[in-house]
Amino acid sequence: MPGAMDKLTRIDGEVKELRQEVQKFSKEVVNALAKLEQKLNSLNLGAPAQTSQTGAGTAPAKAAAPAKKEEAKKADDDIDLFGSDSDDEEAEKNRAARAAAHLEKKSKKPAVIAKSMITLDVKPWDDETDVKEMEKAVRSIEADGLLWGTSKFADVAFGIKKLVITCVVEDDKVGTDFLEESITAFEELVQSVDIASFNKI
Repeated sequence: MPGAMDKLTRIDGEVKELRQEVQKFSKEVVNALAKLEQKLNSLNLGAPAQTSQTGAGTAPAKAAAPAKKEEAKKADDDIDLFGSDSDDEEAEKNRAARAAAHLEKKSKKPAVIAKSMITLDVKPWDDETDVKEMEKAVRSIEADGLLWGTSKFADVAFGIKKLVITCVVEDDKVGTDFLEESITAFEELVQSVDIASFNKI
């Protein structure tokens, strides 16, 4: 049958191709093994020959071994794995010196003084009160940490004017209670004192 013959012919051709590939692969394996064997031979030839001498030939080697051990021991003694106490003391002194210098520098910085600006409304008894005399009385109040500022007169009602005056105070030395008590002490001139504004500066 023609179909069967063609199939056999094709199979025969495939078998031949496989056989050729196997032969090619076998040659490559043989070549690789030969190269590997040459490399191993060259390595064996380059290796130092082992001495088979005994007696006098081994004595220097035995003598050299203790010397090497002694050198290794000295090298180990020279290595300080944990550091000496003197190093720790020196480091502690350096830290203490730096801390002292930092504290000294910090102590030399000027202290920040907390201050406030206060605006006061000072009201007289009536329109016949001399507001200029009232202002003069208010400014006569003196205290450490008190500095009087600008002032003006503002209308209240019925011809009455009030004194609007500012001052700067150091918070730790002068408070609003002190200002109110000191100003109202001028009973003939001052009816009342109000805090119009209070601002930190």
